[in-house]
Amino acid sequence: MKTNIVLGQIILINCIILTVSCKNESQGPDISVSYPEFTDEAEVIIDGYNRDAMEPFISENGNYLFFNSLNDGNSTSLYYATRVNDTMFNFEGEVAGVNGPVPHLDAVASMDKNNVFYFVSTRDYPDVFENYQTGEFDSGVVTDVKPLMGDFYIYDPGWLIMDAEINREGDLLYYVNAQFSGNPLPDQAHLGIAEKKDTIFETISSSDDILLNINDSKYLVYAPSISSDGDELYFTRIRKGMLITQICVSVRSDTIETFSTPQWIEIEGNSVEAPSLTDDGERLYYHKRLESDNKYHIFTMKRE
Repeated sequence: MKTNIVLGQIILINCIILTVSCKNESQGPDISVSYPEFTDEAEVIIDGYNRDAMEPFISENGNYLFFNSLNDGNSTSLYYATRVNDTMFNFEGEVAGVNGPVPHLDAVASMDKNNVFYFVSTRDYPDVFENYQTGEFDSGVVTDVKPLMGDFYIYDPGWLIMDAEINREGDLLYYVNAQFSGNPLPDQAHLGIAEKKDTIFETISSSDDILLNINDSKYLVYAPSISSDGDELYFTRIRKGMLITQICVSVRSDTIETFSTPQWIEIEGNSVEAPSLTDDGERLYYHKRLESDNKYHIFTMKRE
């Protein structure tokens, strides 16, 4: 792949995160399904940090908030904070061992209950197509960082893993394949599910069927977050050609079933995206941009 295309990927990732959206104009939610509802929005205060905060992830024990700085592709870095309460965290600093030299993009953290850490990185891409990284987290430091191996990559120019989240057990990866070709938005972006087999992840045979109602070809779908029981899948999507972000949820009653038609979670604001559900399912975290300072802030809502 040519150098200008490589740089384009970094810029395009940022454009997606800043401008993508979720609309459900073609079909409404399934009225026979009970969808979760959230209320009482509150801004999350990260004491000691005053820059852009994006792509939140809450650890399984609730003690850590992981997030990244502005997705400018120049110095996009991963940080963490420790919990005071649901809406306040103390800033601790960079997640050591994961952030590359400038220019770099290291973002979209997730972690399983055994502290196996995962994140998206543009390091070495496209010389190395495996752009999704993993390592071991302990007290703010990630060691043994290396590409996560598996069959979920698409080995064609322009394709990369844009977003992903590991489930709490660490045996299922919900990932996003996205294709870029030089436009402000990707040509395609859709979800997949891969299962851990020894040290690699292989796409499950039922992935397309399970995600049938989510991977609508009229939309770009990204930023997945799965509930601890596997029955609620949160994500952001945009109808192609539109620029307003919204968060959606699909549900099911059993982990072998197909997820329902998506329901839009109505949240006011600009660039509302990147949901992260707590392990108990009682709170949803996400980011959005405030006009008051033109920065991205993390917000939360509680389940009704």
